Amino acid sequence: MISTIARNWSGNGLHVYTVHEEPNPPADRLDRAENLRFVRDGFSWGALLFGPLWLIAKARWLELVGYIVVTIAILGLIKAFGGGEHAPALALMALNAILAFEASTLERLSLERAGWQEIGTVSGRDLFECERRFFESWLAGQPIITPSAHITPIGTLTASSADGPPRSAAKRLRDLFFRAART
Repeated sequence: MISTIARNWSGNGLHVYTVHEEPNPPADRLDRAENLRFVRDGFSWGALLFGPLWLIAKARWLELVGYIVVTIAILGLIKAFGGGEHAPALALMALNAILAFEASTLERLSLERAGWQEIGTVSGRDLFECERRFFESWLAGQPIITPSAHITPIGTLTASSADGPPRSAAKRLRDLFFRAART
């Protein structure tokens, strides 16, 4: 058991990610891949140590309101039943621990409320390996848009080029796709 904890602590353990797609994805599979979001399942040290500040940093406003309501209720119950002097601190630590264990669930629920749908689950040693594994199986089932659909007149900008540089996951997907096409 200690070796398992040490392996996970050092970052060499197995990570699980859920993959989410936006409500109205583009038709092209590479454009769709740029917008996919990988949510790591697991414990959040930021949520444990900083609690409400972590919720603010992640813009989880509904969850922050819930955190405040639960905190007020717990502190009210402790005061009503005459808890010890350390009871409020212990209760808040327990609340932060629950938040830390459920941080990824809160992110998935937030995406679901925004209309995103979960399209898969993948595991691996790190995010790069998980992305590679997911895209290897996912790309095969996606439609290929002909290259002529992406040709634009000189001097015009496409929507993707006007938005700025693509995210790193999309770059890795394109590299993986073109490497596979060459072999």
